[in-house]
Amino acid sequence: MKGAHERSHAAGRARVRAIAALGCAVLAGTVLTACTTADAPAPPRVTVTAGASPTPTPAAPPELPPAPDSTGASAGDDGRVDAEIVAHADRNYLVVMLPLDQWELRIDWEPGGTMLADVIEADPTIVAATNAGIFTPEVVPGGLLVSDGDELVGLNLADGAGNFHLMPNGVFALHEDGTASVVDSTEYVAEGVVHATQSGPALVLDGEVHPEFREGSVNLALRSGVGVSPDGGTVMLAMSWGVTNLWDFATLFRDELGVDDALYLDGQISDVWVTGMGAPGALSGPYAGVITARPAG
Repeated sequence: MKGAHERSHAAGRARVRAIAALGCAVLAGTVLTACTTADAPAPPRVTVTAGASPTPTPAAPPELPPAPDSTGASAGDDGRVDAEIVAHADRNYLVVMLPLDQWELRIDWEPGGTMLADVIEADPTIVAATNAGIFTPEVVPGGLLVSDGDELVGLNLADGAGNFHLMPNGVFALHEDGTASVVDSTEYVAEGVVHATQSGPALVLDGEVHPEFREGSVNLALRSGVGVSPDGGTVMLAMSWGVTNLWDFATLFRDELGVDDALYLDGQISDVWVTGMGAPGALSGPYAGVITARPAG
């Protein structure tokens, strides 16, 4: 099993390098004007939508397995993870609801990157997991990452190209008082933060969709994100089941899930795993930062 995971990890790292090389070869002189060199720091990795069709066929929703009983006694009345397929704007999305009085969330990063399958295998109590945000070709978070109260990567407010720098971007944070938040990165306050990840763009802030998003946009890609209920008590992970534009993804959180604040995590390489779905494959990583949930208590 260890050998299989090592091969999976190597394949994932090769995939990240291939994506970066493709961006340099194909997109130089357009929206991406700089590529990584040995002497220059790597810019945040950019999610690219290539050859998007203006009229895609909506992807069929997956068959979600019945959620097994959790071994954690504090994980709600029936000990089950609330995961469902939500239809919005003619597309399907996998949505995982995680009330923080039932589920303990973490954000972790290991230098060199982490395969989602390895994270899940290492801790059988994990019930949900996803990649935490945009990162560099060296598999380093593109911005802030806090784990167990330690700031592993600092806040990034620099200008640049790509999704991460489409301002306002944002920070998803888990706090000492048991609540969560998504805030504009320029308004982030470190006090009381236990875990945090920065990504971009912000999808919704204070109930308003990002000002650069356009309804009917043909900028289509697989997308993942995280939102927080208005009272800060529930975290919602979501991933499009097929391609979507940023307007539809943002309004999924606002109009279907009742979220005032939500953050884009990443695009084509994203994955959201829920217990019972089967192990993630070789393309689910390596990630620079992983969000996980396990029974509280």
